[in-house]
Amino acid sequence: MMIAPLQDALDKDTLISVRGVKKFFPIYEGWKRREVATIKAVDDISFDIRKGETFGLVGESGSGKSSIARLILRAYDLTAGEILFRRESGEVVDITRLGDRDMRSIRREMQMIFQDPYSSLNPRMRLLDLVGEPLLIHGMGTPAEIKDRVAELLGLVGLRPEYVMRYPHAFSGGQRQRIGIARALALNPSFIAADEAVSALDVSVAAQNINLMQDLQEKLGLTYLFITHDLGMVEHISDRVGVMYLGRLMEVGPTDAMFEKPLHPYTEALLAAVPQPDPRGNRARKRVPLKGEIADAMNVPSGCPFHPRCPYADEACRKETPELRTVASGRQVRCHYAETLDLVGVSG
Repeated sequence: MMIAPLQDALDKDTLISVRGVKKFFPIYEGWKRREVATIKAVDDISFDIRKGETFGLVGESGSGKSSIARLILRAYDLTAGEILFRRESGEVVDITRLGDRDMRSIRREMQMIFQDPYSSLNPRMRLLDLVGEPLLIHGMGTPAEIKDRVAELLGLVGLRPEYVMRYPHAFSGGQRQRIGIARALALNPSFIAADEAVSALDVSVAAQNINLMQDLQEKLGLTYLFITHDLGMVEHISDRVGVMYLGRLMEVGPTDAMFEKPLHPYTEALLAAVPQPDPRGNRARKRVPLKGEIADAMNVPSGCPFHPRCPYADEACRKETPELRTVASGRQVRCHYAETLDLVGVSG
């Protein structure tokens, strides 16, 4: 049978395709380094990110969200699966099969904004060096050209160009995160993974940075993977959302549709925790009783991994592992009873 070229493996509107990706971390014990357990950080994840969209990834701490970002950028090597990426030239590559030399050029098109604006910036480096380092590494310009580019990037994120010779300690947390955004933009990437990029900031400052990211997306044609535990922020910025639990996707769909009518009980429980402006208390909302805490990733429950905490679980949920399946246009869910459950969104 003839194998289709990799160019035809992606739809023309798809930038990244994550297919059957797994990442397991072995746990060793003793001086003989005997493997005693395995953490399934990411277990058979598949989704696509379209050009120009913001794909939100949500879930509790320990659900595997950050691991997904690091796998896409090849900070981690995969245990199994493939990740296809459409380059700016139109060439489609499987980044899981590339060597270090090839990945060096790919990383010019894929960048990351880290969670902590304090620890992600070297306190001994000036902004000229912090933001200009990617340009220096990739040999893009003379020292004078790099300085001009850094000044341009600072202006792009709302900072004064003359700040190029200052150190990070001279800036607030929100300004430091803007420096991180400027550094991510230095090489003109097409894709940016934002890992809890505003979670360490005050609400008003976080909102300002989110608005900045949206403006930059429209101006520069960027595609975002936006990772967070704040569903209110996801509703504001994301076009589509994936809900993760214990290394698996529980639900994927358009943001508006998911917030209006979730298909998975875990999504319903997360949405029930989103604060709603209702000073008069006229909007009574259904509260979902979510028992216990997220399970140990070394001992994932049998059947549906969410069943020990699910108010709707029955014997089938305890024994049979549901597959991620399509139940409506653009919507996927990993639940046996998605069609029969009457779940409530944020408007309920």
